[in-house]
Amino acid sequence: WQKGFTNMAQAFVLADTMFQQGGRAEAQSAVLVLSDGKYSFAFETQNAVNKLKEKGTMVYMAPISDHAGEWQHKMKEWASQPWETNYELLPGLQSVKHNMGLFSAALVAKFCPEAISPSQEAIKGGRLGYTLIHEGGFPSNACGRWYNEGNVETLDDCAAKARDRGYLSFSITEPSRYYANKRHCYSEAIAVTTELWKKWLSEKADIPCPGGVWLNNPNYDVYAIEPTA
Repeated sequence: WQKGFTNMAQAFVLADTMFQQGGRAEAQSAVLVLSDGKYSFAFETQNAVNKLKEKGTMVYMAPISDHAGEWQHKMKEWASQPWETNYELLPGLQSVKHNMGLFSAALVAKFCPEAISPSQEAIKGGRLGYTLIHEGGFPSNACGRWYNEGNVETLDDCAAKARDRGYLSFSITEPSRYYANKRHCYSEAIAVTTELWKKWLSEKADIPCPGGVWLNNPNYDVYAIEPTA
């Protein structure tokens, strides 16, 4: 990065190189630009942005300025469209400096609406008595026995059926017309210990299926139930 002026074109080219050399093929590529809005080399920047967009890269623009101006039109153009959901004007360097957590959370909420807050998920899981441990699949038979509970209205209903059966996990779909506009539910006999429960409340990445593997199925998500003493 060359200091002294706002060379966004160089930044976008470098981002493209990083994606090619170390990007994850299964992940959505995205670039978040924080800038004072005083860009240079508009033509070169436009070309670099176009190349990224042609490869399916999302471009999020978050200029930091005390005042709006004509420069915003170009920033909005460079953002992925619709710009209303991919552009955010932050109110000045001093405001951002002294409220970093506030504005960081605002950008994550706007640009990454499906992002999960580990602390909030832990609180939610503790309140509900069950927590999400796997998306897009269900356990293999080696993970534990299962029982088809049929269609249910809510996550709570599926969790209750699993508890009644003495199981500590369940797989469930979203509501679907194929299930009479309800959710389809399986009770799952995954071994959930108090130690695993506490760990899974805060650590969501790559949770293994104890004793087996996850079977891919985009319709189902798997939840662990809090064990009781």
